Amino acid sequence: MQGVQADWVTLRLFLAAVELGSITRAALRCGIASSAAAKRIRLLEEACGLPLLQRGARGVRPTVAGEAVAQHARALFDLSARMADDLRAFAAGGQGHVRLHATSSVIGGPDLGPLLAAFLGERPGIRVELREEASSTVLHDLMEGRADLGLVTGAGEIPAPLQSWPWRRDQLVVLLPRGHALEARPGLRFAEVLDHPLIGVQEGGALSLLLEEQARKLGRSLTFRFHVVGTDAARSLVAAGLGLTIMPDGLVRHGLEQAGLRAIPLREAWARRSLRLVTRPAETLPPPARLLRDHLLASVRQPRTLGPRNGASATRSAGA
Repeated sequence: MQGVQADWVTLRLFLAAVELGSITRAALRCGIASSAAAKRIRLLEEACGLPLLQRGARGVRPTVAGEAVAQHARALFDLSARMADDLRAFAAGGQGHVRLHATSSVIGGPDLGPLLAAFLGERPGIRVELREEASSTVLHDLMEGRADLGLVTGAGEIPAPLQSWPWRRDQLVVLLPRGHALEARPGLRFAEVLDHPLIGVQEGGALSLLLEEQARKLGRSLTFRFHVVGTDAARSLVAAGLGLTIMPDGLVRHGLEQAGLRAIPLREAWARRSLRLVTRPAETLPPPARLLRDHLLASVRQPRTLGPRNGASATRSAGA
């Protein structure tokens, strides 16, 4: 695409056609006549030297080259929006903003809240936009430019060119009601837990997938009696004696006695999970994001190696 120039209107029109699967509907969304919209996209394809859309009786869909153009166009619009946000923040006396996406276990854990409070106390002009997502979504948001920093759970590859650092570890525990037959155990094997009714939190999330994988390795099936969205609902069902649930210890450290609950660690090695800080490449991070990255890394309690790890040498997950 060397030498190709596309104006913002054409790029926005092209993205709408990709999203809607129709040039006519894209033209309607963008307030352009259908004939003018078709001509703009045709001229864009001529400038690129190859088709960007496959046209058919049922509409259009992007070619491989079209997908690449759409990805770059989204990044351009995202950068433009970020610039506008930062300028508005500067005009109001602020110092920019950071988009931090994290898993529920990180947000609900004991560390992130105090760290953010300390950071914002030192730099009140910076606005931090915190969003809760599954780890796979966090990584996707980082790749697509919708997030600057991410805190994820798991053990797998971080896609290049993202960079990652060890940040914390968490322990999966079995939450059970007082008086349960397993209450007195100092630790539990996963096989023992599978003999009891289970309550799942966030169906389809990384924790459910992890438990299903480990159950398959044992030649067992994983059957949940109930699925709920939040940990509070799971705790209530456990307290009512309707089953056991497995969740990170950071989400269940407080209020167990009052709720009539007990948390017992899972003894398997896979139940000790790594939490990682993942960022976009350093050269693409705005100064406020770099400050928050350094603040989060300075809080790491355990020694860490200098510099980021990326690609196959780092880790990823899709976690709860």
